This record gives sequence, C-alpha cells and structure tokens, in this order.
Amino acid sequence: MRRPLLLLLVLWGAQGQPPPKPNFVLIVADDLGIGDPGCYGNETLRTPNIDRLASEGVKLTQHLAASPLCTPSRAAFMTGRYPVRSGMASPTRIGVFLFSASSGGLPSTEVTFARLLKDQGYATALIGKWHLGTHCHNTSDFCHHPSSHGFDYFHGLPVTNLRDCKAGAGSVFTQAIRLLALAPLQALALALASLAVLRWLGLLRVPLAVFLTLALAAAALLAGLLCFLHYFRPLNCFLMRDRAVSQQPLSYDNLTQRLAADATRFVRRNAERPFLLVFSSIQVHTALYASQDFAGKSKHGAYGDAAEEMDWAVGT
Repeated sequence: MRRPLLLLLVLWGAQGQPPPKPNFVLIVADDLGIGDPGCYGNETLRTPNIDRLASEGVKLTQHLAASPLCTPSRAAFMTGRYPVRSGMASPTRIGVFLFSASSGGLPSTEVTFARLLKDQGYATALIGKWHLGTHCHNTSDFCHHPSSHGFDYFHGLPVTNLRDCKAGAGSVFTQAIRLLALAPLQALALALASLAVLRWLGLLRVPLAVFLTLALAAAALLAGLLCFLHYFRPLNCFLMRDRAVSQQPLSYDNLTQRLAADATRFVRRNAERPFLLVFSSIQVHTALYASQDFAGKSKHGAYGDAAEEMDWAVGT
C-alpha cells in the first residue's frame, strides 16, 4: 500500500511543477546563400556543423525574406513585423545605416522577442552584428541600442561590416565619391586650365580672384575627401561591449573566434537559468575575412574561407 501511495504523491508533486523553460540559440549568417551549406546540396564548401543541425532537426526549403538588405530584414527578424511598419524600410537604394552617427534605429515602441523573453526571466544576449541603430539625440541616450530592446548583454558591431573597414578591401562609397568629389574636382581643374589658357592668349581678362576662388574650392573638396577616407574607419568601424567601445578601430584578427568564445562563455554563465542567445555572425558579409586557421583553406577563395569559419563558429 505504501508504494502506490508514494507513487501517487510523486506524480502529484510533478504535476504541480511548471515545465522547464526552453533555452533559445538563434544563429544568423549574414549574406550566406541558400546553396552554400552542404545540407542544401553544396559539395565543395565544408559546413559540417550546419549540416549536422539540419540532419538532427528540421530543414526548411521555403522562406520569404522581408528585405534583401541588412537593416530592414533584421528589424523584421527581431519584431516579426514588416520593416515598413517600424520605419526601418527605405525607398532609396541604400536603406541601411552606414554611419555610427546615424540618428535612426529600431523605435523603442517596437517589441522584440528578446524583450518578451527577458520579461519571462530569461538572460538575453546578442553577440555579433546589430545594425539597428544606437543613439537618438546624443551619444549617451542609447535609445536604439540592443540594451534598450531586451538584451542584457551585447558584444559586437553596432553598425555593419563594410569593405571600408578593412584596408585594401575597397569601398562601398566609390560611386558617391566619383559623383560628389572626383567629378567636381575634374570640372574645377578643367575650368582653371581653360581660364588660364584664355587669359594667357589674351582672349579673356580673368581676375586673379577667380583663380583663387576656384583653387580654394578644389582644395576644400580634396581636403574633405581625404578626411573622409582617413577618418571613416576609426569613427565607424568598432566593437562595443554593452554600451562601451571595446575596440576602435575594428581588428579582424581572430574576430569570429573571439565572438564565438564570448558566446560560449555566456551559455556557461547562464547554464542554470533559461537564456536567449542571438549569435549574429559578421561573416560572410563583406569585407571578407578569415582567421589564420581558415585563410586559404577552402576551394572558393576568401568567401569560402569565411563561410567555413562561420560554420566552425556554429559548432563551438
């Protein structure tokens, strides 16, 4: 009689306990193509960790992205709403934040899944790329920062990974530089040369003040261009840990390995409580990079190296 009674007591006690809360680990691979992982048919890129997730879980074959660009697609991912509803979509060709001084960002009125889980007692972290704004009115309000959208911990890029952030990788501003700086400089140089020839031939009396004005305008344009090229990287390419800058300018040396190690530490710190981890990989967005352990090891150049290192991070 004691054993059935004891069993009933155990079952009653278990029934009264709330079910354990599940942990969530979300991994975002920036710009990775659907045909790149092996689980989707690729036979030349090595992605064993992603392939293992697919074989042990569920592999989806249909998906609709809210946008093909970083900022609006991330806004949709974080909120589950079309980015146009939160003001995070743009009719222009850019449509993303390129400067750390941008005042726009995900509005504080938007509810992210991180905020919902934090309200349920979860530890929450975003490690990697944010790209949904930082400040509103000044450098201390952090109104768009991950910490204002439900994340207890943030370590990564507040803006994005651009070719301009890596020396020798080119620039996303090439067309704008040609239109706003090089073309006016060429026009000013042609005007100066033409006026000088006409003055020398005696066909036109051109005051020296005109030459001086044109020369000053050209010098100002050139100085502005050189300042932009020199200061863009240190001002816009940096890592943050929570609300403090942790590395400026950004160094790509073992960057993925550093972020993956930090993600692992977060999981271990919160092993005894429910947690949400968003690992928002900086790879394989350009500028392409890979650590020494992966550089030159793939069959697809710099892109393949970055993709294989990103897969390694998935398995850490």
